Amino acid sequence: MQEGYGYVQDVCADLETGRITAIIVPGGSNKIANFFSSVNDIVIKWENIKCIGDDLILVEI
Repeated sequence: MQEGYGYVQDVCADLETGRITAIIVPGGSNKIANFFSSVNDIVIKWENIKCIGDDLILVEI
């Protein structure tokens, strides 16, 4: 199953280790509403990221 979520808009990090623990991407289909609200944001744990390319991040959900 392929699905596009958009650009990474934020990251979660462990401040003690300096490691990224998750990325946050906008969810839902209403991109304008998501610009003003983080209710539909999708948090993807770092462990689920399989590959990071120049313009694509592959995740296992």
